[in-house]
Parts: sequence; structure tokens; C-alpha cells
Amino acid sequence: TAAAQHIARLVASRSTSAATASTRAAFAPARRHPSVRPGTRRVTTAVFVGDEGTAAAGDDNVDSDEVVTLKDVTRKLMDCRKRKAASNAVDLLVSLGRAGIEPDLLASTTCLGACVAAGKMDLALKVFEEVFEKKVVQPDEVVFTELIRGYLAADPPSWTRAMNTLDKMERFNVSPSSLSYNVLLAKCAADNELERAEDVVDRMADEGVEPDRFTMEAVKKRRSIRSYAKKVLML
Repeated sequence: TAAAQHIARLVASRSTSAATASTRAAFAPARRHPSVRPGTRRVTTAVFVGDEGTAAAGDDNVDSDEVVTLKDVTRKLMDCRKRKAASNAVDLLVSLGRAGIEPDLLASTTCLGACVAAGKMDLALKVFEEVFEKKVVQPDEVVFTELIRGYLAADPPSWTRAMNTLDKMERFNVSPSSLSYNVLLAKCAADNELERAEDVVDRMADEGVEPDRFTMEAVKKRRSIRSYAKKVLML
């Protein structure tokens, strides 16, 4: 399927990336097993090589002769995100394509989030390109918020890319809400950047973005930013 082709490119891109060159994924051809229920696939062999070059099996990946289901893979992806295991997350997403199962929004977002959490923005952007840019899955605001978090976690923070992501949402018919702006304001507060925070608050007001109960929580540590947000957003 088109989804499988797009996701498979993640493996190829990962093999040439300096950030992930130590990780490879190898798969034996998948076949449909007579005992597999509709909506699932059985992968006869799926051996993954971990970052240290040793075979990885168990709960982190799809095991040999295991029935692949979207629910199980999503659960494992969530664990990868907690552990910041970007390479394993991509392997799991690829396993869906290999099994002929289309990823959904939750699985795709969780995979991207695992890459962001691990600081692998090059890999996160590749996931975004192959899954969301190529319309395998329609993104929502959470997807873009993950990218914003990744840009702001860089050293130094990539504010230009983070702010441009707000504009990028429009191409996907996604409107930024307080969810995205709260992440930006929280970073301003953490770094004590009053002028930048004022720009963010002004943009919220200009775009008619309604603050929520988490907006003041995001800036509570900085009195000057909190006061400006209250005045402009009438909190």
C-alpha cells in the first residue's frame, strides 16, 4: 500500500542518518497466517537490531510469529515515548506497514513524539514527512505541538521554526489554539524572555485565540509575563 511505501522510507532514511546510523531494522517477508483474524496480520519473523548492535526482542518490538495489531503496536509506541526510544518507535511504525495495517493518528503521533522526546528532530521530521505530509494520516494540532516542543528543546531553542510551525498548520486545515500557544509561553517563562512572551501573547490576541486554564499555569513563574498576559488576554 501507499502507506507501507511511505513508512518503509523511514528505514532507508534512518540508515543514512548520522543520528541513527547505529540502528538497523531487518524483516523477513510477512505472510498471512490461516489462524489470523480479519483486521490483524501475523509477521512470521521480525528481528530488530538495537542501538548496541544486539538483537532486540520482547515487549519493545514485534516478536517472531506474533500477531500484529494496531492496538498492541500503539501500546508499545507509548512505552517507547516514555523511554525516549526513537529507533524502536520507528521500527514499530514500520512493522504496521509491513503487516499491511495502516497507522492511525494516535500511533503516528506517538511515534513522532518518541522521536521528539529523544531529541531526534531529524527523525521526527522524517516521520512527519512520510506520514503526514504525504497524507497517509491527517494531522491534528497535537502533532504540530510535538514539533514545537522539539524545536524549543534544542540548544539553543529554534524559535523561528517553532513560530513557523503555527503558520504551517494552516496548510493542513489546522487552527492553532491555546494548546500550542501555552507551550510557547511556558518556554518564554522558563527562559525569562519577556519580550518574546509579549509577542506570543500579542499574536494570540490578534488571532483571536482564547486562553484556557493552562495559559496562566504556563506563565505563573514570571510575574511580568503573567501580568502582561492578564492585561492583553483579559484573564
